[in-house]
Amino acid sequence: MDPITRLNIINCRPVVCNTQCPKGYEYQTLHGKCCGKCVQKSCIFTTQDNTTHILEVNNTFTPTNDKCVKYTCEKMNGHLVTKETKTTCSPFNPLDCEPGTETTDTTGCCKTCKRKSVCEMKSKLTVMEVSGCKSAQPLNITSCAGHCGSSSIYSAAANKMMHQCECCQEASVSKKSVELTCADGSKVNHSYTAVDTCSCTKADCVPGTTAEPLRRRRR
Repeated sequence: MDPITRLNIINCRPVVCNTQCPKGYEYQTLHGKCCGKCVQKSCIFTTQDNTTHILEVNNTFTPTNDKCVKYTCEKMNGHLVTKETKTTCSPFNPLDCEPGTETTDTTGCCKTCKRKSVCEMKSKLTVMEVSGCKSAQPLNITSCAGHCGSSSIYSAAANKMMHQCECCQEASVSKKSVELTCADGSKVNHSYTAVDTCSCTKADCVPGTTAEPLRRRRR
């Protein structure tokens, strides 16, 4: 207070605004306000190796040690959101590959190769039933199962993808017959195809043939 005027003494001091913002933020002034504030302009996230990253809106980031993960910075309802996308690869075992055919996709995430041909004959005990008539005992039904060396490879000479398809299918078969018993007590002779050997064959896989019609005979 001024001893003479008996009025309060006013001291004016300038307000120093803190314009330093952390990474990913930007200082913006506010209308009608002395100081502005820090506004987030980029996505801030931490990867599994505990490394913090700054990513601008609509940009993507893929860690060098994990090509199957992608981070994208998006703006949703006025807020910045970090979207994490993980790619799931098909099962891959190098022991199943033909030597020298291992490749990695364009993203560097998934590994593929030309698989070794593994086509084997399988057998299963099955009660044969056709049109309500059944075999008295289970039959040893044979089939082919496994994978063959199918591939899809780009040809520079042809300037297109070259496809090769091999199917695991029967190489030789034989005809067998079995007597079936029907619900009304009648007997039926049914002829069916049995697989003797299997192999990988360069051919289209087509549906199997239909069963032969039954001819019933009364006891």
